Amino acid sequence: MTSPFSSPRPQYPQAPRGFQSPQPPNGSRSRMVLLLVGLIVVVVVAAVVFAALLYTRGSRTASEPATTSPAAHTPMTEPTSAATVTDTTALEIMHGEVIRDPNDPRAKGDVNAPVVMVIYSDFACPFCTRFAQEVEPQLDDLVKNGTLRIEWRDLAQVTQTSSLAAQAGIAAGKQGKFWEFHDAVYAAADPQDHPTYTEDSLVEFAKQAGVPDLERFRADMVDATTAQAVTDANQHAYSLGIKGTPFFIVNDAVINGYRPADYVRATVLEQATLAK
Repeated sequence: MTSPFSSPRPQYPQAPRGFQSPQPPNGSRSRMVLLLVGLIVVVVVAAVVFAALLYTRGSRTASEPATTSPAAHTPMTEPTSAATVTDTTALEIMHGEVIRDPNDPRAKGDVNAPVVMVIYSDFACPFCTRFAQEVEPQLDDLVKNGTLRIEWRDLAQVTQTSSLAAQAGIAAGKQGKFWEFHDAVYAAADPQDHPTYTEDSLVEFAKQAGVPDLERFRADMVDATTAQAVTDANQHAYSLGIKGTPFFIVNDAVINGYRPADYVRATVLEQATLAK
């Protein structure tokens, strides 16, 4: 029985009797198939390993026992910084996320800083708001003294207008005002809520941020190329196994979810020491 989603089989002219299409040697064909299969396996395994790493680090809690011995009653101490990743496959993926582009409008800090923090975030995410309001100000000195570089990545998924807000961030960045726009949006957000946005509200944030050409900002915000860039960024994050925000790659460490300023700062300083 033919699937209702299948297209009719096209009719092609018959080849002359006795005609044979050229075929690659069996050995070459086999090697080609094996090569393609091998590449697919490598990509899939890498993604699975990294996703498993994210799940492990994101699901560990302070309530877990410090030992499997039933006689032990020592409470587990909450970690003070993110553990350094040692899996080589995961590290390769993590390092590949760092751009260090001196012309990146959504990055701040010395391009040669020993530590790069890649942030996957959403302007409608309450915990992203908490990070922006409570933690980022505690990292400013590390950015200014050349220790830390921060690179922003969109993972816009929390509300129906998350993507529009991400597009607005890109539009602000095109006029050199991404971080000012970032600060204005998060300063107005409630860390207990999921804000929604309109084109007009985002233009108002751009005005507060000092974006010079608001007409150009609006046009860039709703441009199809900008919307596609946000969609592509989401799909890329999903391909790595990153499903929630905020998420951070900090050199050889990952932070899955919101953590207080002391924890994040300690992670940055620890990675800076390891980078020497």
